[in-house]
Amino acid sequence: MKRKLLAILLIFILSVCTFAGCGKNNTENASGNSTGNSTGNSTGNEDVNEGSTTTETNDEQSTGSSELIPITFSRVQSSTEETDIFAKLDESYDDNRWTKLYEEQLGYDVQYLWIASSAEEGTQKFNAAVAAGTIPDVICVDKVTLKNLVEADLVVDMAPYYEEYASDLLKSIISAAGEQCIQACTFEGVQYGIPYVDCDIETAQMIWLRQDWLDELNLAAPTTTADLENIMKAFNEKVGEGAVGIALCNDLDNVSMGISGWCNAYGAYPGFWIKDSNDKLVYGSTTQEMKNALAGLADLYQKGYIDKEFYVNDGTKAAEALINDKCGVMYGWHASSLWPLQDNIDQNPEADWMPYSIVMENTGDSVSPGVSMMTGSWYAVSANCTNPEALVQMLNLYCEKVFDKEKNEYSYYANPGDGLEGVWRLSPVTLNTADKNQQTAQAIAEPLETGDPGDLYGEQLSMYTYSKAALDGDTTLWGWNRVFGKGGSQMLLIDYKSSSDVTLVHNEFYGAATETMTSRKSTLDTALDEVFFKIISGQSGIEEFDEVVASWYGAGGQEMTEEVNAWYAEQ
Repeated sequence: MKRKLLAILLIFILSVCTFAGCGKNNTENASGNSTGNSTGNSTGNEDVNEGSTTTETNDEQSTGSSELIPITFSRVQSSTEETDIFAKLDESYDDNRWTKLYEEQLGYDVQYLWIASSAEEGTQKFNAAVAAGTIPDVICVDKVTLKNLVEADLVVDMAPYYEEYASDLLKSIISAAGEQCIQACTFEGVQYGIPYVDCDIETAQMIWLRQDWLDELNLAAPTTTADLENIMKAFNEKVGEGAVGIALCNDLDNVSMGISGWCNAYGAYPGFWIKDSNDKLVYGSTTQEMKNALAGLADLYQKGYIDKEFYVNDGTKAAEALINDKCGVMYGWHASSLWPLQDNIDQNPEADWMPYSIVMENTGDSVSPGVSMMTGSWYAVSANCTNPEALVQMLNLYCEKVFDKEKNEYSYYANPGDGLEGVWRLSPVTLNTADKNQQTAQAIAEPLETGDPGDLYGEQLSMYTYSKAALDGDTTLWGWNRVFGKGGSQMLLIDYKSSSDVTLVHNEFYGAATETMTSRKSTLDTALDEVFFKIISGQSGIEEFDEVVASWYGAGGQEMTEEVNAWYAEQ
């Protein structure tokens, strides 16, 4: 399981942490701090080292001073990824290849104000630092936390530092993610953060089906929800006792085994703010389309296609049916082949899964996956930091070593292989790109056909190697090939973006949490989910949907909707 978690993290370049390094959406953030100028920054524009990022030096450094500038960070220990790395390398959080790189090329001494033993401890320490006004020099936080820090005057305007110091590569990576990533960290016209950009299209759902069963039963890919139900029926008849038609867990929003993909078939987008017929934003969990989607799920439950106790099954429990050859249908995301489906292949190497486009309720309807802003974290710099440009310079160097086609040293700083895929996580600042995985899938397509990697580099070469090994029979790497290889999830996402038959529906709200959201949204969402569980499982009739929606509006949903639309009108 550790290997699979590390694999999933690698593919997205995530830093899982609590206010100490940035991570993907829905992960806790860790803070990275930095203060200081780099040993090559400010006036000279001279190369510090051959093959490194060109930086400027301040007067003291350019005269030969070897004094390092301290840059403070914080992070949370990991019992899976980092421990495995440190067990194989004579390195630590404080002293590793990345800290040495920032010291040697930029003149920064990376220091951690704290390394918490758990996410909870990290949050406690961060909150204490906020209360004392002594946050680390560089932090990586979500929108709500950033807004609170801005209101407390604890962070600085990053726009001038970004404009002056960001490399062309860094700017291209940020801009490729879209303006909303910058707008989301901009308050009253001031940009207080630098986004940990991510890939929005990878939030789109897809259907994962047991391809070997489809072939055996001579079944075609589904095009409607009725087709999908017929596949569930055929699979259940094949499996017999203990069969589960479709895997569903008790986290309805989960990227794997959640309900979003099914709801999209009805034009429903739970958790999204979508446009209504009057060009106003409405909460997707409260629409008539959502009611119809829940009725469809209730029908599947009544027919025995959903586990009778799905509402108490977490993801691990729900995945058992998939892993044990009892279920062949799952809504998931692009990385579902890495988990939970790789576990099925490990247990049964004869099994096979393929990703397919979501289907719609009615024949001929445009396929309409929901897509939200994947970027969920932003770097910010403490108002007490004397050298805010340090963050930008470190990101420049990180991007060079990991993403630059000519200057990268990926095999050393990011993915040495042999179980050390996560070495990039030792850097106190990391970054993802908006379309890295799609570019990789396209880049390795022909080499996988010819068996010649040609001039592939960095992660592209690594993913080619993994996918080629899987094609040559290494089933332990099957999941990688189903992400990047022919017919894999990344190719499906490319189709989503390019096909005239697909209409992407975006979550239109990407601003900081409104006042009512901050105080009531969690409670309101929980109330909706509780009724959704009851409707799906037949404990309540579909008419209770209207009642809970009315209650939702009366308990704060109306105020929240008005606040969201006020924000929307200003965009």
